[in-house]
Amino acid sequence: MDELFTYGLYLGFEKEIVMDATHDIFCKFASDETFLRDVSNIKFYLFKSLKNRLYDIHKQNKHHLGLENMDATMLELPFNINVNVEEIIIEKEEQSQIKREIEHMLNTLTPRQREIIYLRYVHEYDYDQIAELMQISVHGCRKLVSKAIITLREKFGILISLLILT
Repeated sequence: MDELFTYGLYLGFEKEIVMDATHDIFCKFASDETFLRDVSNIKFYLFKSLKNRLYDIHKQNKHHLGLENMDATMLELPFNINVNVEEIIIEKEEQSQIKREIEHMLNTLTPRQREIIYLRYVHEYDYDQIAELMQISVHGCRKLVSKAIITLREKFGILISLLILT
């Protein structure tokens, strides 16, 4: 549940909206027990359901404001990652410095690149799952991950290779 909440916040939504959307998807699943029967990866399905519900809410709010003619670029919301390091480690100044450096590195990426790096390396989703969640092709998914890593390597050199390998 915390991972869903964090993901919703990273997508740029306010915490109340994320909580409401999370509640909505769990109510939908609770109302029909057969709904999840054919789902092979429930965690992935919950992430996808939350993202879809949040985008539906976003669209409804845009229509409510009278912006009916939204194009695809207006639907792209920021994906903000705040690397969460365990409470115990944060107390150590060295780990706190590493956290600041990683956030700085990730903030040099585009929102979609940050999202794909988050899904691939924090949640360890495979390319098929990420492609479905982000509504892009698997090939496009691989290219986006590759481009993000190349960008990080160009800007930060060997340091990023060490972080990705750990």
